[in-house]
Amino acid sequence: MEQLMSRYTPAQRSVIEAYWETVRFTRSTGKISDGIKRREMEYWAKYDPSLVIRALSIHIQKYPNIKENYTRGILRNLKGGASHAGDARNHVRHHGTAASGAGKRDSSAEEAFRRRLTGSSL
Repeated sequence: MEQLMSRYTPAQRSVIEAYWETVRFTRSTGKISDGIKRREMEYWAKYDPSLVIRALSIHIQKYPNIKENYTRGILRNLKGGASHAGDARNHVRHHGTAASGAGKRDSSAEEAFRRRLTGSSL
């Protein structure tokens, strides 16, 4: 995976780390496998590193409750020259009205993580 990371600066790598830290809470286990990370980073290799970092930052800031595959759409929109589509569209499906929980952050995993950080068992 180091080969996939070699194209990024140290500052960009810290954004990538923050991205994976954010996205991991979309899993009930709070973990993301190396295989998924590798698959996504191989996809990112099609794009300029600065564009990838911009997409990751948008995902972290605006869509922290949605799984990593959403970043692919952000990247495609950015590459197409459009301003981020989320600014102009109504994202009702991302505000709790989705038919299923697919792609949503697992709040119980996040709560468990927060309890572990604070040392609380409640």
